[in-house]
Amino acid sequence: MSYRIVYDLAAVRLPAATLRPHVADSSFYADQYLLMELGGDNDNNVYEGRGSLRARSWSLIGAGQSWEIMREVVQYAASCEGGGMRFSGASETQAETYIRKCRTVLRDAVGAQALLDRGMTCTGHFALRKGPVSAWLQKRVDELSTIKAPERTGETPVWSWLNLLRDPKDAAIFLAYSNLDDAPVYNRATVHGPCHERHSIMKGLTPFVERAA
Repeated sequence: MSYRIVYDLAAVRLPAATLRPHVADSSFYADQYLLMELGGDNDNNVYEGRGSLRARSWSLIGAGQSWEIMREVVQYAASCEGGGMRFSGASETQAETYIRKCRTVLRDAVGAQALLDRGMTCTGHFALRKGPVSAWLQKRVDELSTIKAPERTGETPVWSWLNLLRDPKDAAIFLAYSNLDDAPVYNRATVHGPCHERHSIMKGLTPFVERAA
């Protein structure tokens, strides 16, 4: 049976104070987080290089306040039931174990520069959802367009090449407006980073703590 293998998790904490100057969004009263997961399929036919390492890649699986991300994590954890997802090296992983691990990683979230220094990148992209555009939705599009002009693919506005780890403005745009796209968050970002390290990418890093003004 095919199942997803989770190899590693990483989290970044983005201070609300660095986001607020770029986007007047009410959600930025609290710090924001990005939760990323390194995973792959157990399919024996999917290998990298000379066939000794299973293919795996990083994905953004959560963005927003910690409670918003944990709400998504609980849904992902359902895949552990019945063996659909497990941590690397485990014969099975309980949903509670996956949830607890994600909560711990979020608690110990690091600053963006710490992961950049270890070769991690995260690029956001999103498009206006298809279908009728309500007055509220049009207002949001107009707001965003004054902050960052969209690229266009046909009649659909598209925003891309948002550097979520390096540019606070890009991160603020993504966090405030990427829900204009109804695609799952893991389809709204591309993450690259070390995939075959012996230790977790966050090993030895100090959790981010914002300095008092």
